[in-house]
Amino acid sequence: MQNDALVKELAVCASAETLLAVMLKHHPDLSIPVAVEAIARSAGIVAIEDAEPEGAACAMTADLHKTRGTISCAPGMTAQRRRFAIAHQLGHFLLKAQRGDRRCTNRDLGESRRDTPHRKEEMQANRFAAGLLMPKPLFVPFVDGLGKPTVTHLPTIAAAYDVTLEVAASRYVDLTHATCALVFCKDGVVRFSRPSRSFPPLSIGTGDTVPPAVRAATPDDKIAWQETEVRDWIEMSRNVRAPKILMQILSKANGFQLVLLFVNAAAERRADEEAEKMATQSPKFGR
Repeated sequence: MQNDALVKELAVCASAETLLAVMLKHHPDLSIPVAVEAIARSAGIVAIEDAEPEGAACAMTADLHKTRGTISCAPGMTAQRRRFAIAHQLGHFLLKAQRGDRRCTNRDLGESRRDTPHRKEEMQANRFAAGLLMPKPLFVPFVDGLGKPTVTHLPTIAAAYDVTLEVAASRYVDLTHATCALVFCKDGVVRFSRPSRSFPPLSIGTGDTVPPAVRAATPDDKIAWQETEVRDWIEMSRNVRAPKILMQILSKANGFQLVLLFVNAAAERRADEEAEKMATQSPKFGR
C-alpha cells in the first residue's frame, strides 16, 4: 500500500543517499531479508510483474511526473537477482532527475562506472538498490559480528540478505574498513573485481588470466590465508616498498572462484615508519 507521507518526502530527494535515509525513517523496523516489493509499493509502484522486457532483464514504466510506476522482470530470474532488479528499477523511479521509462540489461545491473551519463544513472540505481537491500545500519553490525575478514563470510552475507554473491561482495567492499579486494574468476579468467577504497589500484582486470596460485586451487583445498606475489595483483613503482598481500580462495566445482586479497593496514604503517626511521638513522659517509 502506498504511504503518502513517504512519497511526499521522497519527491524532494536528489540522491540515492537521501532517498535511502527517508526510506529508513519511514521503515524503522526493517529486518533482513528486506521486503523489497512491499517497500516499492509503499513508494508508488502499483504493480510488479514477470514479463519479458524486449531486449532487457528488467524495466520500469511510469506516468509523466513519476508518481505511479510499474516494474517488470524477465521470467526465469533467480529470486536474488529479481529482488535486486526490483530495487534497481525503484531507484530509477525515485531519482527524479532520471527522466523517462527504463529498460535495463544484465550489464546495467552490475554497472559501477560513471564515465558516461548512462553509466552514471545505472550506477546510481545500483547504489540505491544495494543500500535498500543491505541497509547500512543493519549491514555494518552484521558484518562486524562475523569477526575478522574471511572469504567464507561472503556466502553467509548473501544468504542472510537474500542477494547474489556479487551484490553482497560489492556492498561489503563499499562499507568495510578493511583494506581488501574481491576478485571473481571463472575457469581461470577474471570476470570482475571489487576493491575497497583503501586498496591499491589493481593491475589485473576483466579477461585477464588469474595468477598460477589461483588456477591451482581446488574445491577440496582448505581455505586459509596465504601470502601472494604482490606484482600478480597490483602495479608497483621501483621506489615504493611493496605491501604484504594475503589471499584466500573459495573454489567451486563449476570453475567459479572468489579471491579475497587483504592488506594489514596497521602493520603496513608500522613497516613504513620503521623504514623511514632506519633511513634517517643510516650513517652518511662523505668523500
